Amino acid sequence: MTTPFKPLSEKTANKMVMDLKNGTSIFQMPNNSKNSALPFNIESGNRYPGSSALVLLMEKRDDPRWATFNQANRNHTAVLKGATGNFINFMTQYEFQKVFKDGEPVLKENGKQRTEKIRLDEPKEVEAKVFNGEQLRKLEKWEKEPMLLLPAERAQLILDNSNVVIEHGGDDMLYDRQTDTIVLPEMEQFASPEQFYMEALHQLAHRTLALEATDNAGLDNKAGGMVSEELRTNLASVFLSKELNLPYDLNYHVGYVNAWAQLLKEEPAELFRAANDAQKIVDVVLSFEQKAEEKRDVTAANEIAEGQGQNTGDAAGMEQDGPKFNPERLTKGEIIPHNGTEFKVLAELKNNVYNMQDLGDKRKFKMSSDSGLFASLIEARNNSQEVAVDRNASTAEEAAYHENEAVEQFLDDQYQIER
Repeated sequence: MTTPFKPLSEKTANKMVMDLKNGTSIFQMPNNSKNSALPFNIESGNRYPGSSALVLLMEKRDDPRWATFNQANRNHTAVLKGATGNFINFMTQYEFQKVFKDGEPVLKENGKQRTEKIRLDEPKEVEAKVFNGEQLRKLEKWEKEPMLLLPAERAQLILDNSNVVIEHGGDDMLYDRQTDTIVLPEMEQFASPEQFYMEALHQLAHRTLALEATDNAGLDNKAGGMVSEELRTNLASVFLSKELNLPYDLNYHVGYVNAWAQLLKEEPAELFRAANDAQKIVDVVLSFEQKAEEKRDVTAANEIAEGQGQNTGDAAGMEQDGPKFNPERLTKGEIIPHNGTEFKVLAELKNNVYNMQDLGDKRKFKMSSDSGLFASLIEARNNSQEVAVDRNASTAEEAAYHENEAVEQFLDDQYQIER
């Protein structure tokens, strides 16, 4: 008798139900280590969002780095013999189709058929197997890079730029939808400032869910009421705690544990829906920090212009002319194709840190010039310029060949299910 197939969402929900009942879930036993981080891809540097992040966090690995089998090989850190990978699924708006000409397949020099990347009208779900950094050979021990601001400073920046009103007094901790106000005890009543800020961001997640659900059909938790809402906001808090290094604590939400287990037992698909909604909440919350940094960039540019005897209009004029090209740095506004997506440079911050955006999934993140992704983007940008020169002197067929070589590599890494 064959075992009936269960989708990844159901398998993950079943595991979460068992973890909740055993008291070992990521809610009840969170990893609040300063070295903890959101899971990310070792080659691209991209964080895994939503349901993929949840699946990998539930593995409770100390190393947040993950890679496909092929990526591990390219990184010269092959997967250890006997290692078992984890399946994740995600939405993509691209697929790869074989290329034909006059009804005949178009072949590459190695004899394989060429493919081309096609943008879909509607996104579809794909699946991939990834391995953790602890399962890779010759990979240096993970050490999290120090942040430019303290966790409490980043949280305060987010709260300030969200323009949310916070009222203090008493023991209540809630978001009042009628008055659009967060109610919290005084900071001194918490065990630490970090715990105060984590609770404040949790209530900001409630506010974000309430406001965004009105305009965003993808953010809707009416079916499960408060049980479903708390599942989403607590998942958002887990993600935020990893991003900001603030300590997550289930705290007074412990009463929801049995209700969550019952909900997921009855509706397994609700866990992935909640995780993806939590990611949308996190994106909105972190965007307040991004707005603050953009304001600082504008202020700094104006101060530099004034110091050089120029007015703001002169500074704007200089920006229109564009900075000189530096092959070892990235420039604000650049869009760099890499690994099947495009990365936009939003701003250059202090200490060689950049604000970036993955234009494929719209996720914004910070990137250090010491990271592997920075080196890859520099190489992709510089090489693409060299190729552009070559293409001016070559045929369109040669240009298409180079493009499809890159597409083939991405196809092998991202869309081939390694079972």
